[in-house]
Amino acid sequence: MEQFTDQIRGGEFQMLFDSFEAYDVQETRRISKAEDVLELLTELGAVSEELRRTVMETKDLEKLKTWLKLAAKTESVEQFQRQAGIALPE
Repeated sequence: MEQFTDQIRGGEFQMLFDSFEAYDVQETRRISKAEDVLELLTELGAVSEELRRTVMETKDLEKLKTWLKLAAKTESVEQFQRQAGIALPE
């Protein structure tokens, strides 16, 4: 803590915030939403590796929000896939 106080007094703000530049808030939110979708689906049954990969690789945060709501209401993993329009290879 004393080190940070000394950096602030010395005007070394750049060093304090360097780590924050690398922190991507949107990416963190996206990953969190994708994990939430998968957590809900896992409670309904087995989630295939293909579906897991599709959800985790989805970059569209709005789509993930929609999928999260759908996963909360759906009765099965298969129903989620159909309603979400996710076609996976068999």
